[in-house]
Amino acid sequence: MKRHLKNIDYPLFIIIVILSCIGLVMVYSASFVYAGMDPNIDNPSHYFNRQRLWVILGFIVFLLVSLFSYRNLGGLIKFFIIATIVLLILVLIPGVGVERNFSTRWLSLGPVLFQPSELAKVAMILYFAKVYTNKQDKLHNFGQGVLPPLIVLGIVFLFIVLQPDLGTAASIILACGMILLFAGIKVRHLLFLGAVAVVSVVLLIWGADYRVGRFTSFLDPFADPAGDGYQLIHSLIAIANGQVTGVGLANSVQKSGFLPEAHTDFIMSVIAEELGLIGAITVISIYFIFMFKGILIAKRAQDQFGRLLAYGITFQIVTQAMINFAAVSGLMPITGITLPLISYGGSSMLITFFLLGILMNIAIKGNIARREEA
Repeated sequence: MKRHLKNIDYPLFIIIVILSCIGLVMVYSASFVYAGMDPNIDNPSHYFNRQRLWVILGFIVFLLVSLFSYRNLGGLIKFFIIATIVLLILVLIPGVGVERNFSTRWLSLGPVLFQPSELAKVAMILYFAKVYTNKQDKLHNFGQGVLPPLIVLGIVFLFIVLQPDLGTAASIILACGMILLFAGIKVRHLLFLGAVAVVSVVLLIWGADYRVGRFTSFLDPFADPAGDGYQLIHSLIAIANGQVTGVGLANSVQKSGFLPEAHTDFIMSVIAEELGLIGAITVISIYFIFMFKGILIAKRAQDQFGRLLAYGITFQIVTQAMINFAAVSGLMPITGITLPLISYGGSSMLITFFLLGILMNIAIKGNIARREEA
């Protein structure tokens, strides 16, 4: 254990700590008014207290996973895939899955709600990294080398879309696509798969009225200010209110009953209002620093499995953050995707820390190997 602690990637650890602290501060700021208006909640710090607990548990998970060799995860992939598919099926069973905001994405574990789609992120990253490591000599052949894992991804994608949760499904597709890219598949195969993915998303959007509403409201939110455009309009108002330096921490107006999901999906809007353009750019910059750090860890990984795993984890987190930024600023339709390590939420927080623990272990293994070579 001392050997591992000695080789911790401290820049990565500092990034995680900073994002977690920003999350705690902003969850409290974004939620205390909302909690105070809820007659079922008697403590304005309700969401902050829960988030603090999830962060503590998350760091415990992070520490334990970072000490567990990522190479041993290969033997658990079948378990992750089977567990993910079973849980995704359970979510869709009436009376079993928990519905909120017209979506059935959760399973109830006593007082705790869990999103199986979060587990799907871990399962698919592990699966793709392992399979395409084993298929290095067949990647030139689309039918034998590239296609088989895509069938599993398609099944998982379908179950998540049926919840419905197109945003999470899309983020998983993008992360897996990055693994394919770094695995070294042919460019024409990658372009073909990208085209199939884009066409599929377009068809899914136009196949559901509520998605069409979100898409048209994204193009012109003021066409339906009291309906589909309501959330985006108030997000844009929050961003505009913040200007360059913000209105001050805890002084957001939009979180006071105007902006729905202010402490979850739209916490970035509150950051922009209270901390201004400076605060928003700072948060975005931290995610970009994390991306470059993750890429560096991937390049220094000691084997192809670790390399692909690091790329997958890095781009899963970064892609989710970028989708969230784009949605709250009106650059793309609202997806319901949260901001990793910052938005309120238990299952998302624990899964993100789990993934970061794997990334840290890859970094530790790389650091140990480099020191031994020196």
